[in-house]
Amino acid sequence: MEKFNGFMLFLASSFSIFVLVSMFYLFTAFSYGPLIIQYLFSEQVILALWVSIISSTVVMIISIIFGIPTAWMLANRDFKYKTVLETLLVDVPLSFPPGVVGTTYLLIFQPTSPIGALFNSLGINVINTFWAMVLVKTFISAPFLVGMLALKFRELRESDYEVIAQSLGATHFKSFYTIILPLSKNAMVAGSARCWARALGEIAGTIVFAGALIPGLTQTMPAIIVFEAQTSLPAALTLALILATISISILILFKLLLERKR
Repeated sequence: MEKFNGFMLFLASSFSIFVLVSMFYLFTAFSYGPLIIQYLFSEQVILALWVSIISSTVVMIISIIFGIPTAWMLANRDFKYKTVLETLLVDVPLSFPPGVVGTTYLLIFQPTSPIGALFNSLGINVINTFWAMVLVKTFISAPFLVGMLALKFRELRESDYEVIAQSLGATHFKSFYTIILPLSKNAMVAGSARCWARALGEIAGTIVFAGALIPGLTQTMPAIIVFEAQTSLPAALTLALILATISISILILFKLLLERKR
């Protein structure tokens, strides 16, 4: 038993060190102090920070609006091939190469496609716009929320809370709104935080479909990191430090808040 415990702890410790060093070594870049401060308050960085935060927040709101009904359907409705559908809606997008997502949307919205032609006839251009970025980020990030909520809704379904409430005269909407949603609050908060953080860090798909080159519109922090890393390391490090600090802080904060509420 002691040998087994020691072996498992050795492997766990090795992996933990690997992840933590990879994550926090970035903060040694503060040796570039003056240059980082200079770039931190530059117009390019401020605009990229603004676009990143706003687009990620929009993605999170969209994911909540559509993710709650989708998770409810996956948890509460039994139908043929539901497992396949859940895999396609939740698991596949999480592992789908983001560049492929961007390329797919290019195909969908190109002027020669039916959808692209329809949008062009209405005078609407999606490619290389803010909403192109939102589309890609939503596809990639929303499954974090949907997956967590579906698991929670499924757990609550097995507890029969809704059945009991409806037997006492509550409507489907009232039982869902007053019982299921409040009991799913922790899962919703955790899923929303992960969705937001994933959207914040998305880059490949947005470069392909949204261009990520227009300051104040499509240029995000990850985009600057990619384009500046080879020519201006301090600029790339500045954005990398901001992204890492925001992502780590948000996720740890939400985790602590959820633990405190239990």
